[in-house]
Amino acid sequence: MKDHKILFTGAVCAGKTTAIRSLSDIETLDTDAKASDVTVRRKKNTTIAMDYGVLELAQDSRVHLYGTPGQERFSFMWEMLANQFAHDAIGLVLLVDNTRKDPFRDVRFYVKEFGEYIRKRRLIIAVTHSDIEPNPGYNDYLACIRELGLMATVMFVDVRNPKTVLSIVEELISAVELEINWAEVGERILDHNGFSLDFYKPIYEETLLDAAMNKRGILGAMHLGAEQEVLSSNIDEQQSVALLKSMHKLSSAIAQKSELVGEVSNIVVGGPAVRTLSMFSDDDQALCLCSERDVSLPVLKQQASDLLQWSRENDYLA
Repeated sequence: MKDHKILFTGAVCAGKTTAIRSLSDIETLDTDAKASDVTVRRKKNTTIAMDYGVLELAQDSRVHLYGTPGQERFSFMWEMLANQFAHDAIGLVLLVDNTRKDPFRDVRFYVKEFGEYIRKRRLIIAVTHSDIEPNPGYNDYLACIRELGLMATVMFVDVRNPKTVLSIVEELISAVELEINWAEVGERILDHNGFSLDFYKPIYEETLLDAAMNKRGILGAMHLGAEQEVLSSNIDEQQSVALLKSMHKLSSAIAQKSELVGEVSNIVVGGPAVRTLSMFSDDDQALCLCSERDVSLPVLKQQASDLLQWSRENDYLA
């Protein structure tokens, strides 16, 4: 039996679980749990450990499909999958959600995190959700990978459709095995798995503030625009609002005064009181949080970063 392995990674909601379910001939092993953080804004469940499926290519050939969790707080599973379960994989598939505010940030992040892994195997950049957001386009992604000095293949896929996900597998497997009847495999999995329209659709009824407040320990949130205008807020205390706005101004002032520090994207103020005030900026917007003291900075930072990555102008709440 010829056994091949492929590892899928990418941010939350990029489509890793759906891609593996689209192809697998066995009931997939997944470790989904109810989302309890910012991901609830986009999906009700999230992978916390790994996804696993198997696709039969021929009587004596199959491919094992592994998927990482998307959230950075489960990055220990990235290392385990890369170094143990999928250490001998023939390729890494980086799924990129095109509806993200800056999908290239995800490309840069995962390329850095899996840098050593990528150097030893093929890399596929598989762009999802382009039916919802067509830009950036193919040439934009090519420019991004050239800028990073990468050798990678860019593909736009709909992970609901087994045939489009199979095209990724074919791209990787055909380089090492030439005798697979891909048309036959495609017809079989399409008959078996079909084309599911019950795939993720953005859940924009939940506002950025609602998603922030879903996180345990968050007492209030405020969303600022480019000119420090309050786009939305549920913080009533004017003293806290004024201090958070001052923190936003301070981040720019510090960056201008000190080249050594560089860009300042977050400031946290804590003291003997019960609450902590934090400000996280992202280009033309910022998310300010009032939280209980026991909520860690890394957790706050990840939550804010993901929220701002999915925040767009037409999603603001006046």
